[in-house]
Amino acid sequence: MKVGVAFGISELANPKAFEKKASEFLMNLANEFEIEGGAFVSSKSETKEVDFKDVDVIVLYPLTGGTENALKEFAYYRKPVILFGDSFNNSIAAAIELREYFRDRLIPATLVKSFDELKAAILGYDDMKEMLSKFLNLRLGLIGRTSVWLINEKFELPYVHISLKKFYEYYESTTEAEGWKAIEEIIAKAKEIKEPQREDLVKAGRMYVALRKIIDDYNLDGFAIGCFEMLNKLKATPCLALAMFNAEGIPAACEGELNSLLGMVLIRKFFDKPAFMGNIADYGENHIILAHCTAPLISDYILRSHFESGKGVGVAVSLPRGKASLLKIRGRKVVVAGVEVVEQEKSEHRCRTQMKLKIMEAKDFIDGTLGNHHLLAYVDSEELADLLSELGFEVMLY
Repeated sequence: MKVGVAFGISELANPKAFEKKASEFLMNLANEFEIEGGAFVSSKSETKEVDFKDVDVIVLYPLTGGTENALKEFAYYRKPVILFGDSFNNSIAAAIELREYFRDRLIPATLVKSFDELKAAILGYDDMKEMLSKFLNLRLGLIGRTSVWLINEKFELPYVHISLKKFYEYYESTTEAEGWKAIEEIIAKAKEIKEPQREDLVKAGRMYVALRKIIDDYNLDGFAIGCFEMLNKLKATPCLALAMFNAEGIPAACEGELNSLLGMVLIRKFFDKPAFMGNIADYGENHIILAHCTAPLISDYILRSHFESGKGVGVAVSLPRGKASLLKIRGRKVVVAGVEVVEQEKSEHRCRTQMKLKIMEAKDFIDGTLGNHHLLAYVDSEELADLLSELGFEVMLY
């Protein structure tokens, strides 16, 4: 286990007064682990002189208060962090402030104040190394921008931003023949094609081809796309392309919502399952109706238009009945509920895929959840909640 160490010291403090304490700390740690670093940092610029890309865990020891602004820069590495605090010079105060900064960015962080606690925390992260690596090294993409009506969207993780202009360049480089070939099998397997015409289907296929190239070129684990902005330019939506990707194992979220994308990626990474991202369209005493115009093509489906615009190609998927989980992520907060998928709804006044979910005390769930878009996945709710807790989320399980 390779441990990176950095000491924080206020610009007002005298470094020489802390050299002995820091030296003894490093000697004790070096007796147990391979260590890297050990420098004093007081400013953001000084953190750039420290390289922790090859360490497994980062230990930050704020020797004084007033060091938070410098030490927070180590969030860049997205490694598990242990804050070591002592009883003097506002060390613990700084450590607590830093811990919350890292946790808000979904970086595992814990506070210790003794060497035995420190050793235990390092070994604990070593036990979780494989799981945390899957989580902390995600490469997420946002194509376009998050839809303006997602007013509760809060996302602190790093992601790759790809402009719609760049997407259009990829789209224009595709051909109608490529587009048709990409969705021929999808068309053949559809139970019915209602509104979409050949031109709509070709555009949907070209979007799929363009997005596939972006995924490969940018090495993405998944992506969210600001889809509504495409309606004016292309007279089309990527609903079908997203449905195909989610069925194939590549998480793809609509409306540019990165929190939903994160949930989809975690469900795929740790459970190898797709997730259906939907609106809460209705609820009753013991049920919720989830609806959207894209859903993973894992069962029978009808090709429709996009509901709100009447353009493009949406999908009405009859998702399987059975036990499942409902998930909502916003920042570091998560709501999880066990549900049962009971039937498909077919209203012409909702998005195309509509599933009725049985959930106990639905009104309480609606009152306590964190926003609109939810993910439906065929995984055990308690296992999902346990995983998210281990990854550092604050989980409420219904």
